[in-house]
Amino acid sequence: MGAVKVGMNAETATISSFREEPGELREFLFGRRPQRTLGRVVIWSILSIAFFHHLLVPIQIIGSSMSPTYSNGSLNLVNRLSYAGRMPHRGDVIAVRAEGELLLKRVIAVPGESVAIANGEIEVNGRPLADEFSRLKIPWEMDAVKLGRNEFFVIGDNRAASVFCKVRKDDILGKTIF
Repeated sequence: MGAVKVGMNAETATISSFREEPGELREFLFGRRPQRTLGRVVIWSILSIAFFHHLLVPIQIIGSSMSPTYSNGSLNLVNRLSYAGRMPHRGDVIAVRAEGELLLKRVIAVPGESVAIANGEIEVNGRPLADEFSRLKIPWEMDAVKLGRNEFFVIGDNRAASVFCKVRKDDILGKTIF
């Protein structure tokens, strides 16, 4: 509010204060130098778009394929630089482009390994996969598949209701942060 001069009556003070409020509001919203503030807004907008488009990509889970780790409707971030200098490891949760969709899956086999589904269990190199999501039987069978140099085998944590596939490193968007 504006300053009130000594000797002014209450009506004059109210009118004077009212006239200065729009200037104060403008200064609060746009700063003392609106051009500089606009420049900051543009820079922050460009940085935010670059950050969330090229570094951290927000994705929303649709379905129960990754249940109980990720629930339907949850929002997660994928770090696109996580595999710039290294390969994914078994157990990593990744975002992968497969069949025209962006899927969130867990890596269960890495290059050079063979993977099969026999008697409802996932086998990696002929041995049953021992992880916390393997306690339920998978309702299908798959002959052993040897993974190539840049290939990974991925499946959702809800094994009985998940798509599984072999993916190339080039199809991996990145690793989930949370």
